[in-house]
Amino acid sequence: MNKMKNIKQQRIRRNIIVNILLILICFLMIYPVLYGLMTSFKTQSTVLTIPPTFFPKKWSLEGYKAVLNSDMFKIYLPNTAINAVLSALLTMPLAALAAYSFSRYQYRWSKTLQMGILGLMMIPGLTNLVAIYRIGSVLKLMNTHFILILIYTAGGIPFTIWIIKAFFDAIPRGMEEAARIDGCTPLMSMWHVVIPLSMPGLVSGFLLNFVYCWNEFLAAVILLTANSARTATVGLYDFQSQYEIAYHIVNAACIMIMLPVIITFVIARKSFFRAMMDGALKG
Repeated sequence: MNKMKNIKQQRIRRNIIVNILLILICFLMIYPVLYGLMTSFKTQSTVLTIPPTFFPKKWSLEGYKAVLNSDMFKIYLPNTAINAVLSALLTMPLAALAAYSFSRYQYRWSKTLQMGILGLMMIPGLTNLVAIYRIGSVLKLMNTHFILILIYTAGGIPFTIWIIKAFFDAIPRGMEEAARIDGCTPLMSMWHVVIPLSMPGLVSGFLLNFVYCWNEFLAAVILLTANSARTATVGLYDFQSQYEIAYHIVNAACIMIMLPVIITFVIARKSFFRAMMDGALKG
């Protein structure tokens, strides 16, 4: 009896310690975001007060008004949305077709090709930027949506293939065979059987590509020099001068950049969490 009681007490203590650690980790991760949110409601005169304060002494929308009247809201955010949405949408069908062929057909060099695609994920994007810059200059694609959409799509396909392939592998082939008996072609069985059953994986792949493209900075800052083509992450430079940085405006801009990603994630969170759980169980 005492042994059972001791085991129960140890389990309770262990759960308490784990929960405290998780709360501490969550707090450390969310504190910078909360501090940036509070800073966005401060004025320029109260941002740099010593000692610093977490909550604004006087709440102000000065930072948000400056962002709404700037190119960040009128140009950079729409450019970012176009690049992120189109590249994520273009990545999904290409990756899905490749994943379906790897999952359902065994042909010569199939495994080698899969390992080669996996190896592409390990190449740092920085190593390709000089060649991409040269190609973009020769083809006159600089300062256009087209060059970034191509880069984001090419960079997202290898990773997305492996995400989707895991879901395709888990779908019994007998369901496709039954569809083909009813007259479906391979593409029709993929569209009517495989795609609906693997929708959580497709949604998670879209979300991951969308978030990556939305937050990408390096390629955008190098390939987009014209003000009309800049993205939101590059546009943050507009809020700093030679002598000072408008921290309250920068934080307001960061909050506005985060909002579309947060809203998209909230809308698709059920499918995303389901995909993560299914992936963990299948793994």
